[in-house]
Amino acid sequence: MNPPSPIKPTPRIVRVLLVDPDPWRTESLSAFLGRERYLVQIPGEDGADPEVILVNLCERAGDMRVRAEALRAQYPAARLCAFVREVETHTVFPCLLLGAKGVFAFDAKPREITAAIEAILAGSIWAPRPVLSQWVERISTLGLTGATEQTFTRSEQKVLEGIREEISNKEIAGRLGVTEATVKFHVGKLLKKTGTKDRRDLARFVRETMRSFAPPADARRATGP
Repeated sequence: MNPPSPIKPTPRIVRVLLVDPDPWRTESLSAFLGRERYLVQIPGEDGADPEVILVNLCERAGDMRVRAEALRAQYPAARLCAFVREVETHTVFPCLLLGAKGVFAFDAKPREITAAIEAILAGSIWAPRPVLSQWVERISTLGLTGATEQTFTRSEQKVLEGIREEISNKEIAGRLGVTEATVKFHVGKLLKKTGTKDRRDLARFVRETMRSFAPPADARRATGP
């Protein structure tokens, strides 16, 4: 008599929230992920909190940041994965700074997406190896411990934009309608947050890692400090 065959465990169902303004992409990705035994949710649906969030961040920089931060605030335990137009340092670094665990191209193959989800659920970060190597080097050089949890206030974002444009504290103050002392205060906080040693090093940090998340011009005009 042959021993009974071992019972294979039922694959765990992973809840995935899909956030994409394109209904055709949403429908296509939902169908594929459903076939792969993922439980796909879309914004506004009732249900348990997602374990993974797939979000389209191919839009304007200011909108990208607002959307990502809102999702992280609503689902703090979920792992955020971002679609971007091109997978390069200037698009991946800002996503990592916002806490994304995976970044892939807008036209990523379906199998790459499922491989990324499984890797992220296992505790890895999904991005091209050369880009990740540069990210590790950036953290090592600037002392950005906990960089993926780094956040910047709206005022700090505006100061960073001025530093990126290489304008003086006085000019930044005039643009924002605050005192020069207030700008100096923000610069001091930014040096500590980023681990940079001086204003020049901070400007280099902005150019290399934050340029995709500079607030759009209309947002700078419409909001105060």
